[in-house]
Amino acid sequence: MTSCGILRFAIACSWICLAHTASAQVSLVGMVRIPGTESDKSGLDGILETGTPQNALGGFSAIEYAGEKERYFVLSDRGAGDGAASFSCRFHEIDFSARGGKTSSSFTLVRTTLLRTRAGDCFKGGLAPIREWDGTGHPPSLDPEGIRYASGDRLVISDEYGPSLDFFGRDGTLLDSVPVPEHFRLSEKRTPPMTRGTFSNRGIEGISLTPNGGCLVAAMQGPLVQDGRIENNKCLGLATRWLVYDLRGGPPKEWLYLLDDESTGVSEVLAIDDQRFLALERDSKSGSKAKIKRIHFVDASRATDVSDVPSLREGIPSGHRALDKRLLIDLMSPEYGLSGEATPEKPEGMAWGPSPREGQRLLVICFDNDFMPEQDSILMAFLVDEAYWNR
Repeated sequence: MTSCGILRFAIACSWICLAHTASAQVSLVGMVRIPGTESDKSGLDGILETGTPQNALGGFSAIEYAGEKERYFVLSDRGAGDGAASFSCRFHEIDFSARGGKTSSSFTLVRTTLLRTRAGDCFKGGLAPIREWDGTGHPPSLDPEGIRYASGDRLVISDEYGPSLDFFGRDGTLLDSVPVPEHFRLSEKRTPPMTRGTFSNRGIEGISLTPNGGCLVAAMQGPLVQDGRIENNKCLGLATRWLVYDLRGGPPKEWLYLLDDESTGVSEVLAIDDQRFLALERDSKSGSKAKIKRIHFVDASRATDVSDVPSLREGIPSGHRALDKRLLIDLMSPEYGLSGEATPEKPEGMAWGPSPREGQRLLVICFDNDFMPEQDSILMAFLVDEAYWNR
């Protein structure tokens, strides 16, 4: 690993006045763009199979506050080319300031940490080993999608390939794994395949720890095969499941989250408390073709456990209830500057930052540039009035 020296980028920043609001409860206070040509601090050199530098900075799939000053963890995903590269999986520590009323902001890359097995080998993001995998044990590659900071200086990271949930040390070493229920196992690895389980590239995308650290919530990007239908090599449907783990023990519960549209998926979930969350839902289009990039407030107080429901394909069984949700932020609202041809495809991660004042929360969002050098990685910061979910 390289030294922890500070790298500062000259970044074009856009600050939006507090008067520019989507509602009385939400204000965009800052946006920072990081060029897709920047390098990280992995210390790696050379070029990957996709022509991408080994040390390219990008692919921001998740963000998490580190609990001190303006320090955040940012997780890169499996690398360029949708799994075509033997990219070494990694996370970064950054300093990101977002103070309303300022005319500029700062982004500082502090360090890059590679994710490693217990034996010390780097986890790779390549899809080829997954194709040869028999579906048992820990997946040989990772597609990291979610990151949260847990007690004991540990990080919990979700992987979409397995899907899997793993605890890593802050040094990047795998420590332990959380068992994923059998009916969530990768569908293409079953006999017969595509009858139940996780559809490829629609696995665990968003994760969150409740504020007391006792509950881990893991949100599937899309429907399980048994909850949707296969058309044109896609698993379509509105019913997605969230796994809800009590980290003190016992089997997880499952909550039902209904997507806005079959074209969308859940990219992230963020806990407000034990019963209330934010969910980032988006389609997979950019520019004028994009339709949905939304953050919903989600209430679990009336949701029922659907872990005993073998299939949700025909709807919600009698006696069960889905999570309640309502719109908080439409990221494509024109005042945010990301509408029309300027709409990026992938808002991917959410984190709470240090609260600026009582009654408000700082919400930070990261956008994935897919390691494309011509595309910027983006960080956005919103002030959210807690009165929105306390009304």
